Amino acid sequence: LTLDVKTVRYDTLKVAKRLEAELNEDHTSFIEGEPSDWELLPPPEGSFTVGINGGYVRNWVDKKHKFEVIVGKSIRSFDESEEEDKTPSLKRFGFVQTLETKSKRRLYEVLHSQGLQMNQDITFLSDGENTLRQLQVAMRPQATHILDWHHVTMKLTVLR
Repeated sequence: LTLDVKTVRYDTLKVAKRLEAELNEDHTSFIEGEPSDWELLPPPEGSFTVGINGGYVRNWVDKKHKFEVIVGKSIRSFDESEEEDKTPSLKRFGFVQTLETKSKRRLYEVLHSQGLQMNQDITFLSDGENTLRQLQVAMRPQATHILDWHHVTMKLTVLR
């Protein structure tokens, strides 16, 4: 059985619209509660590392135009003392930055589906681009933000 390209495109768009409708409203920040309240939360299990990057994709129909795509991977891992009955969690996400109306909400939902608590450590790896940085700060301003070596090397090569 072969699939028609139009059918695949239509079905994909239908699923995307349904998923978009399921998301709640976007906020400027997704920081819940007060830092003093976070101390009352149970100790978090595991740590989070989120790699996030953007890139431009050329429009298939109008080759002169392109759009920005942001993709990433969130990993919840456990240290050796916690690993006995804990399975690491890995989730991927992606969206078109120029069309997305709820980018912060989308990242928030991915992290919370993995069990992120407000008192939990999280590390963001990115190229430091302003759009990505704003997205990360909206999730956790006190998180560890690391510029990945690939992008740092690219910038230094251009400067040289």
